[in-house]
Amino acid sequence: MLRRGRWHLAALALELGLLGLAILLGLAVLFTHNIRWDLTPTREHTLSAQASRAAGRLDRDVEVTVFYSSREQGRIREIKEMLERFQEKSPHISFQMEDLDRSPLLASRYGVSAYGSAVLEAAGAERAIVVRQFDEEGFTTELIRLVEGTERRAVFAVGHGESDPFGKDERLALGTVARRLEAENYFVDRSVDLRGGVPEGTALVVVAGPRSEWAPSEIDGLERFLAAGGGALLLLEADAPSSVQELVRRYGIVPGNDLVVDERNRLFFADAFAPQVALFNEQVMPYVGAPPAVLPVAQSVGVGPAEMAGVEAAPLAFTGPDTWARAAGPRSVPRGERPNFQEGSDLRGPVPIAAIARLGAAVRADRGAGSLIVVGDLDFATNLYAAQLGNTDFFLNLAHLAARAEALIGVRELPQAVTSTFAPIHLTAAQGSVLFWLSVVLLPGVVLATGVLVGWRRAKRGGF
Repeated sequence: MLRRGRWHLAALALELGLLGLAILLGLAVLFTHNIRWDLTPTREHTLSAQASRAAGRLDRDVEVTVFYSSREQGRIREIKEMLERFQEKSPHISFQMEDLDRSPLLASRYGVSAYGSAVLEAAGAERAIVVRQFDEEGFTTELIRLVEGTERRAVFAVGHGESDPFGKDERLALGTVARRLEAENYFVDRSVDLRGGVPEGTALVVVAGPRSEWAPSEIDGLERFLAAGGGALLLLEADAPSSVQELVRRYGIVPGNDLVVDERNRLFFADAFAPQVALFNEQVMPYVGAPPAVLPVAQSVGVGPAEMAGVEAAPLAFTGPDTWARAAGPRSVPRGERPNFQEGSDLRGPVPIAAIARLGAAVRADRGAGSLIVVGDLDFATNLYAAQLGNTDFFLNLAHLAARAEALIGVRELPQAVTSTFAPIHLTAAQGSVLFWLSVVLLPGVVLATGVLVGWRRAKRGGF
């Protein structure tokens, strides 16, 4: 018995030793690899994918000087934690914290007079950059500018009823996506008349929902711009002006002038005419993990033979396999009608909803090949819908692809419109129906039935 007890003690000591060794190894891994779990609803302690990518691309040393108020200890801690997260992504970033009240000479040297401002000094830069309201988005914007160097120019054509980035109609304007382009190193401009050609130095032309015919000189100007290596992003509704449709067909892109139906994945309390972009042509634009975009009242965009030499067209984005394109078009849908697939006339999914044409031979070799991208919807990019799911990411990624700025393609964290700790939830109609029946009908019904059963049994046993 004594010998058996010793064996038990030896086995226990061995197990405890192995457990201790495992704990030490785990601690060693944790110390050598910075592992973080962010359980906050808004992921406020995690850098956005765009910020991480901008820091990772940094190729020069950047020193950040933050001027703070000693009375705002919480804000100081937030800024330190944010900069430490940036440092984890790039060894080129260093920072120091300065009390504005105790460093008046240093602050005056940079022209800083407000708490929460920061100064960025990059190696090789001629002057320091002052950020008045220093936060993750502002710092990411400056890092992108440092990496990209020169600022790109994006011109929105607005001479034919197109949506305007600076339009007065807050719902239909493109202000949200235009401001995001500016945050990613674009200078946003608008042009009412392109008959003289696209302005020199333009990297991207956006044509968002033209309503009237383009003049032949404007078409020629856009074609010359594409041939010289420029990029164009066209957002076309069904039955767009014939001159614009003929233009994109010459590049092998064919608007369907139909209506895409997505009954299965429609959002809760929405109709079936707002399909989700579920698939991408990964040979052209790899999937980056962004939420699906929702395109209200969209048409299909197919590809065909190009009339121009040296042009290759390919589908770019698709809806899900259980969608279809209604050949009759959007104007023939009676109110309240439940859409049904019509064999022989309708187009089965996955439905191509965006396409790209690349010009293989560019006149200017320094610009690379020109790119024309066509999307079969305008509404998704307007202020009314830009905040839905992945709509802003979808627009920006296509814009970068057209402008040959593929390094900026990715997922962004948009500023939260709601300051509460509750994140918005987007449910499909099927998910909303399941949630309704579970929370409103089934669970209360189970509780009620349980109460009735308990009361009946007590009454039967004389418990009342």
